Amino acid sequence: MKYLKIFAILSNLANNLVNPFISFVSAYFGMNSEELALITSATNAVPNISQYFLNFIKSKAKLLIFIGTLVNGLLWVISAFIPFNLTFLIVYFIITISIGIANFGWNLIMDKISKNSRGSTLSLYLVYGTIGALAATLITGLITGSNTELIREFFLISGLMLVGSAYLSRKIETDTTFEERGVKSTSLLKRFLATVFLFNLVLSLAWPIFPLAQVYKFHMNDENIAILSVETGVTTILFQRIVAKLTDTKRRLTLFLGSALFTIYPLSYALSNSIYIIYITNLASGFTNAVGSVTYIAYIFDNSDDFTIRKNLAVYNLTVGCGVMTGSILGGVAYSYVSQFYNPMYSIDLMLIISSILRFSVSPLFLTIKDTRSKLK
Repeated sequence: MKYLKIFAILSNLANNLVNPFISFVSAYFGMNSEELALITSATNAVPNISQYFLNFIKSKAKLLIFIGTLVNGLLWVISAFIPFNLTFLIVYFIITISIGIANFGWNLIMDKISKNSRGSTLSLYLVYGTIGALAATLITGLITGSNTELIREFFLISGLMLVGSAYLSRKIETDTTFEERGVKSTSLLKRFLATVFLFNLVLSLAWPIFPLAQVYKFHMNDENIAILSVETGVTTILFQRIVAKLTDTKRRLTLFLGSALFTIYPLSYALSNSIYIIYITNLASGFTNAVGSVTYIAYIFDNSDDFTIRKNLAVYNLTVGCGVMTGSILGGVAYSYVSQFYNPMYSIDLMLIISSILRFSVSPLFLTIKDTRSKLK
């Protein structure tokens, strides 16, 4: 799978030249909490929601990867020359749709090549992607530093690299065919999806608040954002073997731990005034990131077959997207309302503490789901 690995590294390198900085840059250039809610929901929800509609398109996985990556690259080139206003929001929304198209094709290929070892195979390709992400984010953060205006040059570089990645994707060694049968989702999958929706809703409540805290409370710059992103990448690599093993042996426990640990991030932002506390807390992000990238998808793969995988992936991504979009918008609107009665710093801390409590309260639901592979306790 030489070209598959190279594509994973190169495409993630290109995407992570800019993606980790979008929320921060949007706050830096003056977007309010409602606009930040749109940015964060676009980043995390639109790629998932768009994948639902791909379930109805009879297309092979490689073609989806090619089209999604090519459109993504061309639009980043365009975004390098437009201001941060409504036009940028529209272009960025289309970018996130193209990311969803490429991700759907990628997940179909991952399902095919990981049938005999879900955890280890998925975590291996997560590492390949993380290697590219680490290099890219570090480069952007170190070069832009406190000169955030330079981010536009990286929009252009990222776009050109993604166009090259699209060409490379045509050489990927494996592909899938479209197979479909009218099969209803099982009750255990419905329970899993309901839990995923609720958790993603409470998870994303804090997402419009984080960039506000980064800019106005901690006074971060691009270099600080890069350090956090690189830290996540390094710890993801360190944790991937543990998560791979747990995914294949104790999946419900892994899902619970991965969701419960998300509690500490908003708490660290709310209860601390030091960026170094944020750095320390962020060490856990490698575990939560690996769980989010491996364990959830492994559950869908193992509770699907060749005839239901496209539908189940589509419904899963729609569920995640709807939860994230609902939570992000509610978080942005709630902050706007709360800040009418309290000063901005107190409003930020209050919203983050509420988010943390809600995250922890939903996490135990993952212990109640069932799995078709009886050994996965």
